[in-house]
Amino acid sequence: MVGLTDNLNRTRAFSGTIAISGAAGRFGNLTVRRLHRTDKVVAIDLRPFDQRPSDVVYHQTDLRRKDCRDIFRRKQVQAVVHLGPYHTVESSLSIEQSFTIAVENFSRLLEYCDQYHIKKLVLLSSADVYGALARNPQFLTEEAPLLAAGLSGLRDIDMMAQSFFWKRPDIETVIIRPAHITGGVNSLMARYLRLSPVPRLMGYDPMIQLVHEEDVIRAVRLALGPGHRGIFNIAGPPPIPLSRVIERLERRSVPIPHVAARPIISQLYRLGKIQAHPSYTDYIRYVCMVDDTRARQQLEYTPQSDLEETIAAVDLWQ
Repeated sequence: MVGLTDNLNRTRAFSGTIAISGAAGRFGNLTVRRLHRTDKVVAIDLRPFDQRPSDVVYHQTDLRRKDCRDIFRRKQVQAVVHLGPYHTVESSLSIEQSFTIAVENFSRLLEYCDQYHIKKLVLLSSADVYGALARNPQFLTEEAPLLAAGLSGLRDIDMMAQSFFWKRPDIETVIIRPAHITGGVNSLMARYLRLSPVPRLMGYDPMIQLVHEEDVIRAVRLALGPGHRGIFNIAGPPPIPLSRVIERLERRSVPIPHVAARPIISQLYRLGKIQAHPSYTDYIRYVCMVDDTRARQQLEYTPQSDLEETIAAVDLWQ
């Protein structure tokens, strides 16, 4: 991974100032640290960002505020990377309230891009938006419908970006849909794999895709290159059965009947005890894997982390 990082540091991602929205989260922090070495970066987030690099200008503000509009009005920002969908859930809010705020924030960000003629917009979405369904093909392409239940906020943001793509064809809009990210992202799948013991649905052992956070950042950097626009699935090393992932993490698993798991999770969700929507049990029940051929051909993306590194990264957050 050191060699990969050194390689990337010798290549500028974009010839202009890049604004990174959602910069203060674990994954946002890492993205800022990777990009600022070769590009001028402006970081935006409502949360404190005390450990940011000294040369990164930081604006602690809400995307809906007037002072945030001023950042774009100065016409210094030429590219935007939005990581907001991964950092929307606040402990004091319900998941529905958080997703509503996330949609409002992204709507305002699109307004800034439209009004101030931003040249490039990169949205980090998720392959989860396709939904884990019993009728899914083995691999989903970018043309597959977005059928995820319980991820309405993320799905709405993805669809808003698609509409913006056609509204402003002069702005290079890129939507990245990575498989389950391991590393600094505190996603639902990552939190699930960090449980000990790990609950598993009896009778189900789906193949899953994992992708290392460094590979996702590499995909973001490649998407910032000139001429790239469109939707790109991002996968990591070859798929692996869920049970094998748990084994390689050296965790004990506990089999749970699906008919019992769903009602329990539903009750905990309604009480605000967990952030996982009951439908998320489908991702440990059915296949939801993506075909990343387009990213490999057009972005020249290739994952650099092997399976062992990618699985081990589940615990990097510690």
